[in-house]
Amino acid sequence: MSGRYIDVVVEAQPEIPDGCELRFHAVGEPKPVRRIKYEPLIGPEGEVEFEVTAASGEPALAVPVDDSSAGTSVLVYGDAQGIRLRQSGDEFGPIVVEPYLLLAPEAIVE
Repeated sequence: MSGRYIDVVVEAQPEIPDGCELRFHAVGEPKPVRRIKYEPLIGPEGEVEFEVTAASGEPALAVPVDDSSAGTSVLVYGDAQGIRLRQSGDEFGPIVVEPYLLLAPEAIVE
């Protein structure tokens, strides 16, 4: 898969004021992801299980990518508005907004 790249382009919005545009070298195929373990900078303390979707409500995608600092990481990405995370089991809780996430493979729950 030497030539496959994933472009993550997220528009500026109140939660992500600068937006972002990044390119990642994929070393696998994208697959839908529903739940992850993650420790956000703002929100619950410690590593928490989150349900993750694209901002549109469609499934977020996860793909293994080259990561110069970690070897291989998993890129979790959504649409032009980024991804939305809600703590599992808390359907009325706060939503964490991220443009994308780079996680260790073991952080992918489902």
